[in-house]
Amino acid sequence: MSQIKIHQGEKELTVNVQSVNCRYVDFSIRNDMSVEMKVPVGMSQDMIKKYVRLSKDDIFKAYEQRMTRNHQALPDTLELEDGRIHYRSGLVLPFLGQMNLVLRIKYQPEGEDVNIYLKRGRTRTGRSENQLVIRTDNDDQDFIRYCIIRYYRKCAEKLAAMKLDHFSKKMGLSYNSFRITGKPDKPRLWYAAFSSQNIDVKNQPTIWGSCNRKRNLKFDWKLAMLPLEVIEYIVVHELTHLKKMNHSKLFWNEVEQVMPEYAECRNWLNHHGKEYEIF
Repeated sequence: MSQIKIHQGEKELTVNVQSVNCRYVDFSIRNDMSVEMKVPVGMSQDMIKKYVRLSKDDIFKAYEQRMTRNHQALPDTLELEDGRIHYRSGLVLPFLGQMNLVLRIKYQPEGEDVNIYLKRGRTRTGRSENQLVIRTDNDDQDFIRYCIIRYYRKCAEKLAAMKLDHFSKKMGLSYNSFRITGKPDKPRLWYAAFSSQNIDVKNQPTIWGSCNRKRNLKFDWKLAMLPLEVIEYIVVHELTHLKKMNHSKLFWNEVEQVMPEYAECRNWLNHHGKEYEIF
């Protein structure tokens, strides 16, 4: 992977160029606000620089649009810096469709084990609140995000297992396995602290669920952020693919038999699902 700097006035962006098996040059703004450009394998460096230069205005425009969308995505309790979430104590995170999970970061002496747990606490006014506590000696933003993802992944696994058990019995279906998606793009030393469980931190548009012909199901780690009825819709949707590997009218008829209100959940996900890509 190579990097090319582009400028627009005083603004500067770094374009990460990756050679892949593709026919066309394409760029995207990832969830972490980094810029990625994919080019065909074998393209010369001079040609790559030419395409970056020709795409400069479009890249800056897409970057600004993504930053604006991120700032409009979720309630003002999210503190953003240049379109990215700033993970700090007091940040309120979504859980089961509600903005009610308060992040508490407690720094401890270097070398102590990282600890992540849920705690029932109280505000200064005496109001009770759910707190996601992270005890760590590392204040790196990527690391804090990784810890948060670890917690949500564990919650998503429990929710998916429970809902799959319920609806698979109700629908008379069996599946082979399920997992919560998740691999870091690049290994870092601090990942060793969580070597017992591999977590994907993917910066790409969220795919809430998938089903393949081997009857294996996958769900995104952000599942636990969504309203419960939307989680149930996603589970039923993927289970139905065990019968119909398409989105035909017959497929939706099958979904409707299990969830008559599926259309409302589907519309909610279409309108609000992308908001959660900011995480």
